[in-house]
Amino acid sequence: MQQDRKCHVLLLYSQMIPSIRLCGHCQMEYLAGEGKLEYRAIQEAKLHARDLNWADIVLIGRMDNWYEAQIVKMISKSGRNLIYVIDDDLLNVPPEISSAAHYQQAEVQQRILTMMGMCDAILSPSPPLLEKYASGKQRAIQIEEPALWAVPYRPHDLNRPVKIGFAGSIDRTGDLECMLKDVLVRIKHEYGDRVQFEFFGAIPSFAQDVNAKTIPYQNSYQAYRQTLNDLDWDIGLAPMPDTPFHACKHYNKMIEYSATGTMGIFSDTEPYTRLKAMDVPAVFCSNDADAWYDALTFYISHHEDREALRRRSADAAKQRFSVEQSAQDLMNAVKELLVPRPDRKNVAGDLRITKIRYCGHTMLEKWNRYGWRIPLVAAHKLASKLLHHRPAT
Repeated sequence: MQQDRKCHVLLLYSQMIPSIRLCGHCQMEYLAGEGKLEYRAIQEAKLHARDLNWADIVLIGRMDNWYEAQIVKMISKSGRNLIYVIDDDLLNVPPEISSAAHYQQAEVQQRILTMMGMCDAILSPSPPLLEKYASGKQRAIQIEEPALWAVPYRPHDLNRPVKIGFAGSIDRTGDLECMLKDVLVRIKHEYGDRVQFEFFGAIPSFAQDVNAKTIPYQNSYQAYRQTLNDLDWDIGLAPMPDTPFHACKHYNKMIEYSATGTMGIFSDTEPYTRLKAMDVPAVFCSNDADAWYDALTFYISHHEDREALRRRSADAAKQRFSVEQSAQDLMNAVKELLVPRPDRKNVAGDLRITKIRYCGHTMLEKWNRYGWRIPLVAAHKLASKLLHHRPAT
């Protein structure tokens, strides 16, 4: 093996969700494009031995199932550096979040802890998560989520309606309903057609009450960001409950809004309070109706102040939160780990055995669930596919 070759970085993931794209993938793609390293991103179901044998360092993207845990164990024994990527407190997901039923399972939590314990480093955009889960033997690597596909500042016409929006997953619907319903209904009643509310992804029950435009969530992050750019908002809303779970999140809402040239109004709670030490454009509100009403009505009524914040936000996205800056910071943080590993073990045989064990594990799970009904369940699924099949026209 040539000792002067570039380091080979492999990312393993289940789905290319925004957490994975923003916390490692886009930075490594950029660094590979700059010739700093060689990079592959592989979905775990499509993993081959040649990918693992190629890799010097492996990023583990929020993995938690049995097969993934076996792969991480195998990689840990093979002489490769391992980094676990985490951007949410997966071990403490509150019950109102849709994924809670999955992450609250004891076996899932144990697998996550075991995998993190086998890694050489924990990578996260959240300082509280790093403090919580990076043990003394592991490196804590903080990463910044960049402003992908940022657009330049575009001034808005003073005479057009002030467009106020919220963008986020459906899990955030409750935050809007609990924290902003009365405020937004009141503002719509007072300002009428001078304001236009829009909800992208999370659609609250009061959307009709404020005559809001609603846009369904998009699973493709690139399509989501393109739509957000096209909406061309003036003010972006970012309410956040004050809980230990939410405090471990990242302030990515600020980065996404800034990338579209939108000024943001944020709850004066973690993670947004971390922005105060960074001198970035942001308006903070305590989580009470009067504070949100005062902030919104001020910026609705003051066009020049609103435009100044929009311009500063767009500048911050381009300069402070660019993918170039994020990638370079990550490179500096993991420089000691990004080295070729001539002593790494060939894992072809181990991966083959792991896949065979996974098939057995899957069959055992199905037997425990269905017992002698397995043929009936399989026949039912096949019949459903055949009955719902529609020939091409």
